[in-house]
Amino acid sequence: MNSYQFDLFNAFTEKAFGGSPAGIIYDGAELSTEQMQQIAREVGAPATCFVIRVEKDDVHTRFFSTAKEYPMCGHGTLGLMTGLVERGHLEVPLGQTKKVHLHTSASSAVVQVTHLSNSRIEVMLKLAPAVFEPASLTPDQFKVFFGVSSQARDSSLPVEYTVSDFSHLVVPLKSLDDIRAVTPDFERIHEFCTQHHIDTVVLFSRQTVHPDSTVHCREFAPRVGTPEVPAAGTTNRALSCYLVRHDLLECSDGESHTVTSEQGYEMGRPSGVITRMALDDKTPTDLWVGGVATKVMSGQFFA
Repeated sequence: MNSYQFDLFNAFTEKAFGGSPAGIIYDGAELSTEQMQQIAREVGAPATCFVIRVEKDDVHTRFFSTAKEYPMCGHGTLGLMTGLVERGHLEVPLGQTKKVHLHTSASSAVVQVTHLSNSRIEVMLKLAPAVFEPASLTPDQFKVFFGVSSQARDSSLPVEYTVSDFSHLVVPLKSLDDIRAVTPDFERIHEFCTQHHIDTVVLFSRQTVHPDSTVHCREFAPRVGTPEVPAAGTTNRALSCYLVRHDLLECSDGESHTVTSEQGYEMGRPSGVITRMALDDKTPTDLWVGGVATKVMSGQFFA
């Protein structure tokens, strides 16, 4: 039996028991794909990250859910970069920022890692803006999938679909009470998502728990192994771009704008996902998604 350095982080939260869990295996280079998938199932987190190698400012890794390999993972990246700095694999002095190149087997991304003055590590993942297309969700489907009347959906805004590293269906709701009342039928959602090649369904309301938040959302992803997602970076990229697309933000071209999304509250895992972007002719540019992660477990994984 071999042992592997292991940490568990809660991403998109400054406290334990919030955000989205992400496991980190730091010495995963010799593991096969089958072993990684087996370990990810055993860890049971929405994402487990396997570090393949770190070469100065280039980090090579693989992300797995309990069901499949991810091409990229926002909350896994927060845990990964925080762990690499804390364990000394990445050098980012206090008060400074470093840009790191993150490589998976499917894609690459630039990550901005800042060692804040309070010693926390802020991690922001640079992502391309989301591109949308129309989508269909009938009133009967809405009621069956989410357990609330179709009157809860904000019919003044469209349901839309976008594909990047993941595919997302974005569904606007009228109020915070409506989104809290949702009781998802995960089996039906899984069938629908499989049929239409959708990885996650995100419901959002512009009413929020905290007055300084922009939106409140819930996300369902049974097709990729996580029935309800407590926090996700790539999904909030899509949601932020949707808000810009439909003139739901007060922002002007050339100005930096921040979107703060509440997620995970109905699961008892409150989180805050930050999106920073600029606009060019009302099109998002220079888009970064991230936040901080909190370590909740550290030790050895035996396999």
